[in-house]
Amino acid sequence: MQRLTQDDVFKAQLLNICKEEASPKDIVAASIHSLPLGGEGNEKEVFNVLLILDSPKLILRHSFKRLRTLKGLALSILVVNQKTFERDVENDWLGGLIVENMLVPYEPLINREYLWNYEVKAKKRIIVEILNNIVTEYPEMSNEMLIKPEYFMFEAMARKASLHPPIAYRFLNIFREGIAENVQESMMQGFRAALDEVAMDGLVEFSDGYVRITRKFIDTIQRRRLNVLNFFKMVRNILLRHSLEVFPKMMRSLIEDYTLIAKHIVRLDRFGEIEIPELQDTKRFLFIPTSSGLASLSEKVTIEEFARRNIPQGSDFKFSIEKLGGALNTVYLLRLRRGDEEKKLAVKIFKDWYGWKWFPLALWAFGTRGFAVLGKRRLEKEYSINRFLASHGVNVPRIVYVSTKERLIFQEHIEGEPLAKMIKEEKQTLGEIMRKVGGEIAKVHGLGVALGDCKPENIIISPEGKTFFVDLEQAERDGNQAWDIAELLFYTGHYLPLSPINFIQRITREFIEGYLRGGGKAENISRAVSPRYIKVFSFFTSPHIIFAISKICREMSKLKKG
Repeated sequence: MQRLTQDDVFKAQLLNICKEEASPKDIVAASIHSLPLGGEGNEKEVFNVLLILDSPKLILRHSFKRLRTLKGLALSILVVNQKTFERDVENDWLGGLIVENMLVPYEPLINREYLWNYEVKAKKRIIVEILNNIVTEYPEMSNEMLIKPEYFMFEAMARKASLHPPIAYRFLNIFREGIAENVQESMMQGFRAALDEVAMDGLVEFSDGYVRITRKFIDTIQRRRLNVLNFFKMVRNILLRHSLEVFPKMMRSLIEDYTLIAKHIVRLDRFGEIEIPELQDTKRFLFIPTSSGLASLSEKVTIEEFARRNIPQGSDFKFSIEKLGGALNTVYLLRLRRGDEEKKLAVKIFKDWYGWKWFPLALWAFGTRGFAVLGKRRLEKEYSINRFLASHGVNVPRIVYVSTKERLIFQEHIEGEPLAKMIKEEKQTLGEIMRKVGGEIAKVHGLGVALGDCKPENIIISPEGKTFFVDLEQAERDGNQAWDIAELLFYTGHYLPLSPINFIQRITREFIEGYLRGGGKAENISRAVSPRYIKVFSFFTSPHIIFAISKICREMSKLKKG
């Protein structure tokens, strides 16, 4: 295309056609887009031309022209007035029907600077929308995500193609063998310039060739979640109104797209079925850090595949997989052995909760505590909160690898005893242990995190006496910290149904002292024994034990406040 546009005869004829189409209006800018499907210079293919006119009235039409000097070469010309073009670039006024021309490679014919400025504007808006989608789809994981800049280019094309499949032919065509590298570089120039502007606005930052979303932007998007329904309603109305106005005028261009996709892209598979190639998986440009390197969100790795990857060929490495159980999740113990050496990993599979598995839990905490149900959402929480707590010195299992496609997390297996077991055995050191646990929970709460599922089973005491928090799939930033306290204390009481009341009160006091000395808020202690929490745990903890625990909590929270 560049060779053709440098041809004086070809360019002169192009400009004459543009002037004829514009008459009597003035031309603001003009460009020729994409490559013909048959290759550069092929005389039987079609070029797309965008013609922007100076007119106060709405102009949106399509025409088809053949060049006299180049037999068979045709132009598909989209004519639009300046205001309509700019509105579509700035706010998707026509659902992005015009903006797609700024995504594919193009050669400026008239007013290069104007076209470049609006190309960057269009790509900046698209980048912000894509960032918004990432935060909405991955509300927790977006804090850790590393994005290759190319993601925005491929995702923009995939979104356009999903809304209007015939557009896919343009995007597939520009990546065909022999020209893909140059074409991508041409398209990425505008995306890089737009990313620089987005970074200046404080929405992203750059890190070793990757893009990271800032916490400030994530917080802004998450505060807007209440307006999501109104947003979709607004978009629907805009698209409906303008589609009705524009669609008849675009019909011929759409028919041409279908003709081209049928001619060059559609093929039959070995069974004679119609097959249309898909654009590449865009999630291959999204990564999350793990202790074994970056994990791509597009990678699908099973437990067996992970094990074999980590066993060098020709060595005496062996592996075994043992199911550890779990009522709502499936957990496996993966053993990697080499001689007398053994490495243990806990592998957790995050399935969606539904039916009889989920109903008892929902009924138990109805009106008091909400739970994340979808496997994808729980995996996100487990990964993101784990990474966040680890970065602030809290003891959590090290995440070795994540396969989001398979909904698997591979974690370091923590050796030690669950706090629940120590409570049941009424160990002599239990008071000291509870004090340490209280201090560690206060540390977590001080970071603005609630553990969400703070049962004693999910707290492991290592042989060195360190407190580890596991099973973080219900944890969240700015969550309900009083629930953590209530769950830990009343579950502790549940495990001690026959113990002396003074023993239960003593370990409760030790826990609260550790929590308060660790910086925990006294109001969390007093709220933990409010009727809304007591009613939940009264199903399985004896009333006299609940009363004893509640009494200590109220006394100590009042003392602290005083």
